[in-house]
Amino acid sequence: MLLLALVAVVGIGAFAAVTTAAAAREAQHAKASLLRAEARLSARDLGPARDELTAADGRLREMKAHLDRLGPLTPLAKLVPVVRSQVIAVETIQSSGVVLTSAGLDLADAAEGLLETRAGESPISGALVRLREVNASLARGAASVRTAAAQLEDLEGRWLIGPVADARDVLAGRMPDLERQVTSAAEGLDALIWFAGGEGDRRYLFLSQNPDEIRPTGGFIGTYGLISMGPGAFALDRFEPIHVFLQRHPTAVVPAAEAGSPFRFVNPPRAMSLANVNSTPDFAAAGRRAVDLWNGAGEPAVDGAFSVTPAFMARILEVLGPVDVPDYGERVTAANIIERFDFYTDELEDLAITNVERKGFVASLAEVVMDRLLAAPANRWQALGDAMAAGFDAREAMAWSTDEVVAQALANRNWDGTLPEVEGDFFYNGEWSYAAKFNRGIRRTFDHHVQLRDDGSARITTTMVVANTRERSPFNPGTLSYVTLYGPAGAVLDPAASDPPVSEEPAVAGHPGWGWFVNAPPLGRVTLRATWTAEDITRPGPGGTRDYSLTFLGVPDHTGDVLNLRVEPPPGWRWQGDPPPAQFSLDDDVRGSWRLVRG
Repeated sequence: MLLLALVAVVGIGAFAAVTTAAAAREAQHAKASLLRAEARLSARDLGPARDELTAADGRLREMKAHLDRLGPLTPLAKLVPVVRSQVIAVETIQSSGVVLTSAGLDLADAAEGLLETRAGESPISGALVRLREVNASLARGAASVRTAAAQLEDLEGRWLIGPVADARDVLAGRMPDLERQVTSAAEGLDALIWFAGGEGDRRYLFLSQNPDEIRPTGGFIGTYGLISMGPGAFALDRFEPIHVFLQRHPTAVVPAAEAGSPFRFVNPPRAMSLANVNSTPDFAAAGRRAVDLWNGAGEPAVDGAFSVTPAFMARILEVLGPVDVPDYGERVTAANIIERFDFYTDELEDLAITNVERKGFVASLAEVVMDRLLAAPANRWQALGDAMAAGFDAREAMAWSTDEVVAQALANRNWDGTLPEVEGDFFYNGEWSYAAKFNRGIRRTFDHHVQLRDDGSARITTTMVVANTRERSPFNPGTLSYVTLYGPAGAVLDPAASDPPVSEEPAVAGHPGWGWFVNAPPLGRVTLRATWTAEDITRPGPGGTRDYSLTFLGVPDHTGDVLNLRVEPPPGWRWQGDPPPAQFSLDDDVRGSWRLVRG
């Protein structure tokens, strides 16, 4: 009898093994179709994406058919060692695959909802109905992905073999990233609906920043506007040079004692106004100050603030085409917008044109671009969205909102204009100019020398050389600025090895900062040196390795700066593969990671 029972168990195990192997082969095909569908969705190639999802669905049905052949033997098969794990795994992969296929179709619906052009579609100002439809599909897809991820987690720790193990490993490996992306997209669209007035009318302060500031996203704000958003329409209610607000509300200021270092070091100390709320690289704080000053002055209450540079407007014009500025007889394109900004804010200094007239061009141009943006037809929405997202990623645009949902979505994407919370090595040069207005004429070179230690800490020396390439003029008396250098989280400045700082500054996003006065004379240069020590500059990696990561941020809307990088491994360590490059252009931010191994 025992022998018969043993034979029966072996027979059941063999039959279950063959059946699950056949099902697993279908899982491999379904997995491949799902991965191809993901790539098609990312490329917005919706027709082929649906074809791949349909193919995956067919393979998953074949999987189910194979599993059904076990019939009443399924519970018995789950009692057989080794076979038990394979049967459970194939069932789980089949179930999670069905959920993922459903999610993919919902995501395709969402993408199609954004991309399709409908007859008689209103411009962006009437987009809320469409956004709600898309959000419903996206939310369903996000929920399905989370369900599939939870199902696959149940397979952790099980010993699987062959195609079953491969399908589990590939899907489980992709799932966390896919779950983050889909959840982020759903949360972002939800925040966009809030921002655009889907839950009630909203009003925002729009700040256009001067491209000739030494740090274009941190200096005198030349013009401002008021934008209304709601279910009815979007509208640019007002756009004016900043002096209009300052003259209208002379007491709307933050006293110098509360305004921070650049203002308290002026003699006599200077109050902060709406025109210079962004003295530090933390627009989340600057936007809050701007809203408080605006609302406190008795203007129509706003629900947030956002700020842009000319480079951001250039991205919009690349999509929408040229605009005319009738007040100045100018035709502005994506190719010449920076040059025309420079002409009116810098090159006219010797002509009999007032400061108000020069800034009037900026106000007129910004108003025309915003009007064109708000009237954009539906078939340009996707391209505009891509262009604007790229501008936010490059920190050419920043935003802050009183709505917690919107504020969190902006922070999650690093679109709130503050420094990113990152591990490892970090550097940012935050400058605020007292007088100079010639951003395009400054060139910075950073020599960043990192001496790594075996315990993961490092000694880091950064030498910044500021070159003033222009002759003396009213806008170039020298580069006199207050420079705050921000280092890695937890870094401690070595005063003996650094130029003496003026002050230790409040940390931003965990990054400590120290401030110096820097002044490169016309056609001259100046050098600033800072050395700090920091823990956890390298992090443990697999197999006893260590990873060095670097985030080195450039100045937004500025070109020509250079990073020279030298990273010394600890004694007894070497780079696995290529070492960190010796030089980078800082026209874009530098973000990278490199692995160290012993030997």
